[in-house]
Amino acid sequence: VVSTQSTGSSGINAEYGQGKEVTGSAGRRVIPGNVLEIGWMLLKYAQIAHKKELRKQVQGVFIEDMYKAAWDPNHGGIFSSLDVDGLSPTDLTWNMKQWWPVTEAMISLIMAYKISGERKFLNDFSRVFDYAMVHFREPGHGEWYGYADVEGRVTHTFKGGPQKGCFHVPRCLWMCARLVRDIVAMGGVEKVEKLETK
Repeated sequence: VVSTQSTGSSGINAEYGQGKEVTGSAGRRVIPGNVLEIGWMLLKYAQIAHKKELRKQVQGVFIEDMYKAAWDPNHGGIFSSLDVDGLSPTDLTWNMKQWWPVTEAMISLIMAYKISGERKFLNDFSRVFDYAMVHFREPGHGEWYGYADVEGRVTHTFKGGPQKGCFHVPRCLWMCARLVRDIVAMGGVEKVEKLETK
């Protein structure tokens, strides 16, 4: 379960069990892909239920703050895990780039743009989209690779395996296509045309 109890700059803290906070590095571990996924699900709920305050909180904490914390400013991509207090993550693959957090970021950012109209979400979506197309998509045979090192170089050349199946990528592309179509129907923006040419 993810709460908005603030113990670090991201305002996200993990809690497990029966309402008892886990201490140490395990309690400070945050999985950005999970937070972003929860973010777009809560954002959709807030929109349907007309809960404006929840929408603002979700856009701020679960999407904007998490994206800013998880985006690698040096090499691009979304980190696999973080320490909520900014300490060194103990997960040995924390700085690896994986396909599924990127898909969750794409969905949450384009949905936040559609609902809020705030250009920053569209700009961030475009950045993540471009990263995915350059580092994960294989143009020759389709599908995406699943794993890249911190600099974005593919580390595993298989496209399916025990952890990576045919779920996140098709769901992401389908949802993003629908959201972009909705944005265009609502008056759209010229930046969305860029996505159709890739």
